[in-house]
Amino acid sequence: MGNLFDVLLQKPLSDDWFHGLIFVSFTLHMLFVLFTLGTGMLAVYYFIDFQWGGKPKELQLYKRILRTFMAHKSLAAVLGVGPLLLIQVAYTVPFFTAVNLLAPFWLLLFLFLIIAFLCFDILGHAREAHRYLHLAVSIVAILFLLLIPGIFVVILTTAESPGEWLTIAQNGFRLSGGLAGYWLLRYLHVLGGAIVFGSAYHYFFSAREERENKSLLKWIMAGILFQLIIGLLLYFSVLEKLDLACQIPLFFGAATTLFLLRSIICGMLRKTMADWKILVPLLMILLVSMLLTRQVIQDQGILPLQKVLARNAVDHKERLEPHARAALNGYQSSLQVSYHNRETIYMNSCAFCHGKEADGKGVEAQNLTIPPEDIAAIRTTHSYFYEILKEGIDGTAMPPFTFLDRYQVYGVIDYLNRRYHVLSRPEGIPVPVSSSVLAQAQIAYEQNCSSCHGRDGKGTPLSQGLKPTPPNLAEYSLTSERAFAVITNGYPGTAMPPFKDLAEDVRWGLVKVIYLKRRA
Repeated sequence: MGNLFDVLLQKPLSDDWFHGLIFVSFTLHMLFVLFTLGTGMLAVYYFIDFQWGGKPKELQLYKRILRTFMAHKSLAAVLGVGPLLLIQVAYTVPFFTAVNLLAPFWLLLFLFLIIAFLCFDILGHAREAHRYLHLAVSIVAILFLLLIPGIFVVILTTAESPGEWLTIAQNGFRLSGGLAGYWLLRYLHVLGGAIVFGSAYHYFFSAREERENKSLLKWIMAGILFQLIIGLLLYFSVLEKLDLACQIPLFFGAATTLFLLRSIICGMLRKTMADWKILVPLLMILLVSMLLTRQVIQDQGILPLQKVLARNAVDHKERLEPHARAALNGYQSSLQVSYHNRETIYMNSCAFCHGKEADGKGVEAQNLTIPPEDIAAIRTTHSYFYEILKEGIDGTAMPPFTFLDRYQVYGVIDYLNRRYHVLSRPEGIPVPVSSSVLAQAQIAYEQNCSSCHGRDGKGTPLSQGLKPTPPNLAEYSLTSERAFAVITNGYPGTAMPPFKDLAEDVRWGLVKVIYLKRRA
């Protein structure tokens, strides 16, 4: 989209609208991603804590937290479609380059999603806790769940770093050095945010007695401290990229984090519950500040590339413009061609490989591993020729012409037969073949040819596994000169080898042996 093709497609919205929509949709998606990750981590923690000597309230908290997992993950998945589609349209080349560079990880993402969600579903529907079984399931669930944001972060990190694409490819399609460290910090920052937002969600939706034990509040505080540490490391890792546009949301995010931490600590010291009217707005400011900083840094990496791509595409269009009218005129004239004309069908569907004179010397012949056959030298039956045209020849560039109806195929056969007598029986051999030479040729056929072509010329079980399959000599022949040339030089790209070591008269004898196998 957007100036990346020969026919330049205009984006449905301006870049400013795209940036705004991406930010809003990604923020909503990220909110429920953090709820999902935080819920998963908390549920597994409280389950393990209960199994290893915890109190019944930990089990109750584990079950209540886990019940919300499916709702969070469903909303996270649904809300993720919007920003994903918008990014594909707005940042086509960076996004798909990153996906292709790290394709194995991107494809594994779907497997990890299935495993993680299935394991959490098993835990959520279990009526009673089987200690070791559920412990194993919970560990698998949380491990695969935590791999998912890691893959998304590595894709976004790669998309935002076009200057590193060549290095990534040279390093075996993986991040290394500073970029790998930057990805790890971003990933840990997401996990810290998941702890904060997941804990906050369940704290404010807990019963009053559960909130009074302040267990979840401690998780919020721990997550904020973790984010502060990782955030400082991230700040210094991208310090050279930060301009004023980045510093402003960073400042608000840092100030909000410190104020959040102060409010929680003061509440815990006073032994009072945290006020959702204060904490929830502060958490949303923190999320918006974090994502706005990410958006600005992302644009710094991607937008210069987008401008280069757009400029190159416009230049490309200007170079093509002089040829556009001629191409359109040619296309228009082709629409007026009647494809019921047998010669027209051949010239438009066959001649580019087999040549206008059906001699196998079309313009594309030199690009094929297996050269097209010299149709003018074919001598076969109507039914056999029809089968070749309709079914194609597996293992070669000869396709099945299923788009032609029976009568159009009949027309092509009739056209070729009128010009080149392809439905005739093979003509005589231009050199005399004595009975002794013919006997030698029959022995040579048995020794060298029958394993593939069969004694009767109809093939063998061995030949059925070859691509392409050798022709049925009972129905298919070539002119004597062409048959002699194939016997002498072989057929490139096929299992037919050259037999130029045989005496010339024996090779002519082989032509006659082959002709004797014709039954139709």
